[in-house]
Amino acid sequence: MTRKQYIKEARADLPGVAFDSIRRMLLHQAEEHGLPLQEDEPGRVTVETGYGLIGLREGVDASVTGMVAASDTRSLFVMKNALVEQLRTVSPDLAETMRWSDSAATGGFPPNFQFGQVTQVERLGDAFLRVSLQVEDVSVFGDESIHFRLVLPPSGMTPDWPTVAPNGSTRWPKGPGAPHIPVYTVRSLDPASNVMVMDVFRHDGGRITEWCEEIRAGDLRRGRVGIVGPGGGGLVDAQSLLVASDETGFPAVARLIEGLPEGAKAEVILETAGSAESPYPLPAREGVSVRWLSRQTGQTIADAALEALPRHSTSAIWFAGEKKAARRLRSAAKTMGFPASDLYITAFWAM
Repeated sequence: MTRKQYIKEARADLPGVAFDSIRRMLLHQAEEHGLPLQEDEPGRVTVETGYGLIGLREGVDASVTGMVAASDTRSLFVMKNALVEQLRTVSPDLAETMRWSDSAATGGFPPNFQFGQVTQVERLGDAFLRVSLQVEDVSVFGDESIHFRLVLPPSGMTPDWPTVAPNGSTRWPKGPGAPHIPVYTVRSLDPASNVMVMDVFRHDGGRITEWCEEIRAGDLRRGRVGIVGPGGGGLVDAQSLLVASDETGFPAVARLIEGLPEGAKAEVILETAGSAESPYPLPAREGVSVRWLSRQTGQTIADAALEALPRHSTSAIWFAGEKKAARRLRSAAKTMGFPASDLYITAFWAM
């Protein structure tokens, strides 16, 4: 274990959980997401993530003890959330009653939560809206995790914000006051002014689209929102990359292109509802080719990405789109022998 990197640590006894069953689940998640094993030996397993370590220990004061470690309080909280979510699949009751050794405060805002205030909403071509948010601290966002949850309270109600539950995870409000919590990409940051920019794909009936249009029309009553993050994946450090995405992933694709290593090459396949190239602004980069597909002609990024896989045997694969399409591409890539560590295939939405 690389403990010197992780100065924060917490443990929680997990009575009644079979070590082998939860170990298999943790190893499956590690393989699925290409996470490195720090150790895997009798009675001990530790996996390293982008936020820290998550591990299991057999036969301490209970049948199993869970362990998380990280470099700071915010990342440690993210790791606690991860272990609680894993545990919920095998023992939901225990997931709610477990308690951590560090006795961190509960009831307040989560360490990865902050407030944001909308300062501007503007049209970005025909299909997107650009939202500027004054936040408390943009310094927590970087290239390792480029996504966040927007916490939008319902219209006409007193906001009900997330808090820290006694089991160390995020307690999300429920009932009529529950917020809408979609995931978005941080398109850009201004450290000098603490302004964060996100781009929203406009679609009829979308709650975030409607919220943006309310703000544009001058109704600022819901301009104060919550931000939970960073989270999700980051930029891809690869010299060769295959990228495929529909509109929901265009902001992330733009960030990927901007962050490509020197001399890297990428084939980018983008799917839109229109018949012509999307007006979404993508950065121009030498070595990056962009191909546009239209759903009007029945073209899909899933089909195009599958067709492209054989010529990208040494590339990293990045995909954002519909859930079934993501599963289809991941299955094909694994069958073809792509290592899990080179697959960045994510479902941004589901039918």
